[in-house]
Amino acid sequence: MNDLTIRPPRPTESSQIVALLTTGESEMRRHLITSSVAGALKNPDAKTVCLVVEQQDTLQAAAIASALPGGTGVIVGLRVRDDESGNSTSLDRQAIARRLFERLREYLQSLDVCFVQATCDIKEPPTELIAAGMQHLADLQYLSAEAAAMTDTPSPQLTFIDATAISESELEELTRQTYIDTRDCPSMNQYRSAAETLASYRAMPQHDPSAWRIAQLDGVSIGCVLTLPFVDSSALELTYMGIVPSARGHRWGASLVAEAGRIARQRALQTVNLGVDRNNDPAQSVYERFGFTAFFGEAVWGRRIDQDLPPSDTQPES
Repeated sequence: MNDLTIRPPRPTESSQIVALLTTGESEMRRHLITSSVAGALKNPDAKTVCLVVEQQDTLQAAAIASALPGGTGVIVGLRVRDDESGNSTSLDRQAIARRLFERLREYLQSLDVCFVQATCDIKEPPTELIAAGMQHLADLQYLSAEAAAMTDTPSPQLTFIDATAISESELEELTRQTYIDTRDCPSMNQYRSAAETLASYRAMPQHDPSAWRIAQLDGVSIGCVLTLPFVDSSALELTYMGIVPSARGHRWGASLVAEAGRIARQRALQTVNLGVDRNNDPAQSVYERFGFTAFFGEAVWGRRIDQDLPPSDTQPES
């Protein structure tokens, strides 16, 4: 393991990196990885890092990651080559993945990233992400619906106001309460606070404060609808919606979804897109009622990187 070299890639290695990172991936993920690698090599920027592991003039592993707004990082791809000769073991692959991830982590930490996530195919656990100390957070289903069809009779009990009408601290506390006993990606709550999540949303280029709504019952805030307008693609992303525990059980989730549809129509956006935990059956039932259909699915993994990697009982010496 001492003859491994971790370095930035050369432009001539683009096809090798893409082939390594896209092996076994879905068509949508192959497109994402290919474009990310091409962008990183042709137009490098400080927010993206691409690294390869070389051993005896052969690329044994590759990774690409980016820093996103709000202290979040995303690993687009992390893959160690399968040794067809059978000379390497799974422990070798894990050790290589850990060393490569540590280099990614150092770079992302220098950009103030504290939480990193990665997505992959749902079917099988990714050896490299497990070796990097990442935890499986959720299996997501991505849904889409036509905004024009998202009509529903609003609840006469609820009113919606712009999120700008309440203070930032009030919004953070409201969002935090909606996380309690949530069925949508509950594992995520141990890694990111409501304040960190909201900060990452606000830092997105598409953020529009007027596209965030607060649901109120008798003047008391009981839920939120947070969206991102993508004008160029005529789509609205329903980034997050939630209701506080004391207000659940009244079927008001449908009112929140309908409000997202109204936000889209007010901006003449054609579609509404969202991601939902595949285990969140109640939410999926509501989305189906509004005509949402699935177009993609993937597993989400993550971990904080302001913590050391967990010790590996079987990690070989390097």
